Amino acid sequence: MMIGALVLAAGLGRRMGGSKLDMLLDGQPVLAHVLQRLAVAGLPVLVVTGGHGEKVRKVVGALPVAHAADHALGLAASIRSGIAAVPCEWDGLLVALGDMPFVRAETYAMLAAALAAGAGAVVPVQGGQWGNPAGFSRRHFAALSGLAGDAGARALLRPVGARALLRPICAMEIRVDDAGIHRDIDVATDLPKAAGE
Repeated sequence: MMIGALVLAAGLGRRMGGSKLDMLLDGQPVLAHVLQRLAVAGLPVLVVTGGHGEKVRKVVGALPVAHAADHALGLAASIRSGIAAVPCEWDGLLVALGDMPFVRAETYAMLAAALAAGAGAVVPVQGGQWGNPAGFSRRHFAALSGLAGDAGARALLRPVGARALLRPICAMEIRVDDAGIHRDIDVATDLPKAAGE
């Protein structure tokens, strides 16, 4: 089975005050760290661009992209644009965030392996807390396409044993030793703190 990574890189970076994915972290753009770790994990990628498309494309290079024309409507719009452009050979995907450069390649690989083994949806867990990225088999792509507003993919997921109600998809929890699943680059002060680690 082929599992890919849908990399969301369409945000406006309002809290950062502008484009953040091309800002340098340890000498490389933030987004480049994400793409390199996905490459080490052996996952094909599709990058969703939006607010700072030109800057993101410079980082992405020759990798495939999908432009979310309605990215300003929220995260769900970027996910919908990405799902519409996913290659037909992908059997599942991880919804990876372009501003989370600390997620380990091993974490991406573990999540992808669980999807390839038949899990319908997966979420990484560290320290008892869910993190990113979430992963989905193709049978849930329609649900991802139905997201609205600023809801991310995890809005669809519920823990094993929880009632469906508003969260229709039961997620397999994958325990990881990776604090990076909780860390993003959100505001300017996140970069200096991160660079020395």
